[in-house]
Amino acid sequence: MGEPSIMKKLTNPCDFVGRFFFSFKNDELQWQGRIISKVSEGVFLVQLHQWTNGESSSQVLFSVADMMGWKFYDTAEDWRSELTEYESNKAAVARSLLRSTD
Repeated sequence: MGEPSIMKKLTNPCDFVGRFFFSFKNDELQWQGRIISKVSEGVFLVQLHQWTNGESSSQVLFSVADMMGWKFYDTAEDWRSELTEYESNKAAVARSLLRSTD
């Protein structure tokens, strides 16, 4: 029956370039940045951004396999909005945990 067309679109290497992303480790945000170019088949150059101020930091190479659990965003606005929501949810959970220990 073949793959759904949406899956083909998202796994096309050209579609990754220019996208913003968040990566996670143990359900915590690990990296944030933007894919800036395709270096070779399945390898991309990524511009990482600092958590404190969002400024560009280092550039790193990642394979598609490394990026499998990442969340991708088409625009910086969507990317920032998701970060705001993530931080808000994380703060709400922390407040709830503090109340449960009182």
